Amino acid sequence: MRENKKFDFIILISVIFLIVFGLLNLYSVSKYLVVKQFFWDLLAIGAAIFVYFLKENLIKKLVIPLYIISVVLLAAVLIFGTRVYGSVRWFRFFGLSFQPSELSKLSLILMLSVIFVKKDLRSFFFSILILVVPVFLILREPDLGMSVLHIFVWFTMLLFSGISFKYILPIVGSGVGAIPIIYFFFLKDYQRARILSFLNPEKYAQGAAYNVIMSKNAVGSGGLLGRGYLISPAVNGNYVPKMETDFIFSAIGEQFGFLGSILVLAAYLVIIIRVFSKMKDFKDNFWRLVSVGILSAFTFHVFENIGMNIGIMPVTGIPLPFLSYGGTSTFIFGIMIGFLLKSLALVDKSRKVIL
Repeated sequence: MRENKKFDFIILISVIFLIVFGLLNLYSVSKYLVVKQFFWDLLAIGAAIFVYFLKENLIKKLVIPLYIISVVLLAAVLIFGTRVYGSVRWFRFFGLSFQPSELSKLSLILMLSVIFVKKDLRSFFFSILILVVPVFLILREPDLGMSVLHIFVWFTMLLFSGISFKYILPIVGSGVGAIPIIYFFFLKDYQRARILSFLNPEKYAQGAAYNVIMSKNAVGSGGLLGRGYLISPAVNGNYVPKMETDFIFSAIGEQFGFLGSILVLAAYLVIIIRVFSKMKDFKDNFWRLVSVGILSAFTFHVFENIGMNIGIMPVTGIPLPFLSYGGTSTFIFGIMIGFLLKSLALVDKSRKVIL
């Protein structure tokens, strides 16, 4: 079957809409950062097109080396990375930053897609090993949000892998039982404070919950149509800390209101529905699982970021795809879109993937 015979313009248009909307929104927050973000957005689109044109055989050959590289980088950043606010998550050189955990989530998805093709017990235990290594290193940075993302992606892909639920259910039970142990013995003080502030924001209004309270106020003040582009008080006054990254949705809610927020969510939903609608027509289980993993990562990012902006999720520092300022995350999101485009290009309605 000839590769790349189909190109899904609907997904590309949705991504371009998010990018343009994101640049306009970021401009209102920081005119300086929007120039850098424009550069990363161009790289992301280029990366998506590049992955789309890669040969399928080459992609599958690169899976294991990419996973090994990502693990090496996760280990190296703990030694050579730059410490920011008590965390060591980034390499910084020549004015640029690179976050290895962003690459790790992509390499994990590809690696699990290879492993879960075989629906046996050995693959199940091997997938746990493949998961534990990067999660352990990311927790050492520490980065709780990205660690939870890795676990969420693994669990979602496990559910779609076809592996028997008699193996999955004990893991779920063990995970739930381990929550108190993780909370008291593995989380840092500021991470526990974020969880407590989520449960009782009024008590931590001048501390850990301050960002969330200001963000909720900004989103709520937007109403149906918003308070106006470039004239909204919270945006102009920079009342919400980290509005360009973690709390970018607060700027959207205040300036563009409920309708503007719905447009953003609709663009994400178009991508998700477009891929899921072709799920049974994918060439093989590898591409089906790749798509499931990428969609699960996107869903987690969107739900967690917007959730923490409106106070229904704890603050974890998870960016909003193509809207939050950030180089590494935007570039990796672009690569992920490329894999989605590739999976749809290989769709063959004459053969059905056995679920």
